[in-house]
Amino acid sequence: MASKPVILADEAVKAIASETGNFSHLTPVVIDLDSDDTIFNAAKIVEEKFGHLDVLVNNAVINRSPKPNATLREDFRAVFETSVFGVAVMNDTFLPLIRKSTYPQRRIVTVTSGLGMFGVALTENSPYNAWNYKSHVYRSSKSAVNMISAVDMIALREENIATVLVEPGYCRTAFGGFQGHKDADEGGKVIARAAVEGDNKDLFLKIIDDEGKPAQFGW
Repeated sequence: MASKPVILADEAVKAIASETGNFSHLTPVVIDLDSDDTIFNAAKIVEEKFGHLDVLVNNAVINRSPKPNATLREDFRAVFETSVFGVAVMNDTFLPLIRKSTYPQRRIVTVTSGLGMFGVALTENSPYNAWNYKSHVYRSSKSAVNMISAVDMIALREENIATVLVEPGYCRTAFGGFQGHKDADEGGKVIARAAVEGDNKDLFLKIIDDEGKPAQFGW
């Protein structure tokens, strides 16, 4: 079972290389966010091969328990285990490697959702409000991730390590049943911008998006 994710990661690298050129320098590392050991091992691989990390992007999430007929408690526990606890441990584990980097725009980028914003949830004219999309387990997990990032924004600001939230929008992916209003590559571009564009000093308290949700509805 453990070899299947590795095979898929290798295939992904080959696909990227075939479409965009020579990406032989890519190193696939498999991480299970429910397992601290895999997170620690991944950090060890990065440290041994590169010595540091410039940018960390958190883009792993589930919206329900994989267990059939899961109870509400089981849904909450499974989603928070991966989408919140896993993100928190990733940040804490890789932070020492980010601190070792000399890259001037070191940052931690976490993918959030408009569904996790209180302003969106409570605004009647928002198409993504809590009347239209209850999704309380998923929304709660994204709100928790937003708070983790907000606290880190303060804690790491003096070190010029930006913690950036990015809201890619509702994309047509398997995660959402291919019902989104934009292609996945459009959402990917928003995440890429959050990872590499801008100056850290200008990203404080910012959510990167291309739809203006934070400006319109607030956090």
